[in-house]
Amino acid sequence: MQVRYSIPLLFVLMLPLSACLPETDGAKPRFAVVDMQRIMRDAVPAKAGVAFLEEIHSGMQKKISAIQDRLEKNSKDEAAQKELQSVYMASQQRMQAEQQNVINLLDDAIQRVLSVYREQHGYDVILNAEIAAAYNPAVNVTTAVIVEVNKQKIEFKPVTAEGKNPAGETKPEMKNQTQDEGNAASGGASETKPKMENQTQDKDRRKVNSPVENQKKKQDKGRRKANSPADADKK
Repeated sequence: MQVRYSIPLLFVLMLPLSACLPETDGAKPRFAVVDMQRIMRDAVPAKAGVAFLEEIHSGMQKKISAIQDRLEKNSKDEAAQKELQSVYMASQQRMQAEQQNVINLLDDAIQRVLSVYREQHGYDVILNAEIAAAYNPAVNVTTAVIVEVNKQKIEFKPVTAEGKNPAGETKPEMKNQTQDEGNAASGGASETKPKMENQTQDKDRRKVNSPVENQKKKQDKGRRKANSPADADKK
């Protein structure tokens, strides 16, 4: 029985809601509450983010299903088995990266809206409804916040190119090989230059020392000439 692989698509869109409580000079602080789950469900940018992830997920699942179909026809295809495992692991890594990117973009947009809304309406703090034990429904400003979030323009783009190795191993290896070749070439050049310099220096030394050597040769010849009569008398 062939085991079917399926990429889990988890939309973890429970975003933290941070707000600071400034000094109020004795005045009673003003609070507001928002339903973050509702914002992530109903806001237009949030829906666009979910649709973006679903499209990527669908494309990956089609690739995996195609490999699984090949294995159903030939379960002994080792190349297909390795390809399935590789594609599945790469797809999981990419989906995690894409989901985190969508969450970050939405979180930034919502936090900007909440910060501006709090200042414009004079609230000291805006709380997530989930952490409030009880509150007056009149302080729930979720609908108004969604209206402002819908005005945000968020462009969702893939953070990982399709078909690219998530580990990014291929290019670095080629880069290292190129660097090694370059280092080897530069090393060879650096070794060649000293040899050439040494040869040049030896030639220069011979040129500098040649007059002295010639003078010594002349003196030796002069001694031989001076000694030649004595040698003749001895004979």
